[in-house]
Amino acid sequence: MKKYSKNNSKKRSLLKFLIVIVGIIVVLSIALFIYVLLNKNVVYEKIDDSAKFVSDDVASNSTPIIIDNVLIGAVYDKKWVSTEKYYLKSNNKSNIEIDVYNDVGKKGTYELQSVSQGDSTTVYSATTNTNMVDEYFAIAKNENFDAMKQVALKKKNITEKEVDYVEKALGIFRLFNTSVKVTEAYDISLSQGDNGVLIFATNQVGKSIGVFSAVVYVDNNERVSLLKYNYIRDTKDASNWPIYSFKFIGDLNTDGVSEIIIQETKEFEVKYDVIEYKDNKFNEVLSTVIK
Repeated sequence: MKKYSKNNSKKRSLLKFLIVIVGIIVVLSIALFIYVLLNKNVVYEKIDDSAKFVSDDVASNSTPIIIDNVLIGAVYDKKWVSTEKYYLKSNNKSNIEIDVYNDVGKKGTYELQSVSQGDSTTVYSATTNTNMVDEYFAIAKNENFDAMKQVALKKKNITEKEVDYVEKALGIFRLFNTSVKVTEAYDISLSQGDNGVLIFATNQVGKSIGVFSAVVYVDNNERVSLLKYNYIRDTKDASNWPIYSFKFIGDLNTDGVSEIIIQETKEFEVKYDVIEYKDNKFNEVLSTVIK
């Protein structure tokens, strides 16, 4: 008669647990593989569209957020307001003072003269900031507030560490992206004491099935977050595939936490995104498309 072994029982339980975990990974991998085969384009992003549904009272009091003379949305009492809501309801569409920031900090205070509808998705602004060379963002004037307390610093040298961060953030998406090429990385600060690295990446040419573009954030504890990911299997359809790039970081709603502003460039359009960090999550809260 065999003696009962507590150690053998633990080993069998551990083995069963490992088999279950491996099984789950295999099932997820197969599911992702089938999903990619059936879908030429895979997009990962988290969008909070509550800015479209704010009350008329919030919208009527909202002030604009401008990027390079384009309205990307508005804000009132720390609440985000969509461009459409602002344009239709706001009482602050002309003759208000705005603080303008470029890539090195506050440039000065100017005046919003007017806003006008462009195509169906774009609203443009006219301001007294006539320098069209410098890229900028602008929010309503606030004498006691600096929206860019710390500028983003572009890393001069990309190391294997940045590549490792991207690979970790991609997770299961790595199955179809066997190479990573970091295009740019920035040291940024979301809030006081919360410093991190913002990384933009794609794949090395000819070393993956299709192409991808990704945005990754690494906090000061080296925890990684995937903010944006877009994969396209057939490169013949690359006109629908965006390349992500950095625009600005600034506290647009004056809540003490800076937002990340990025640009998505496709063949026939450009999209600006405002990404908010709140409740330990990143969400796109405002965006606008220029065709």
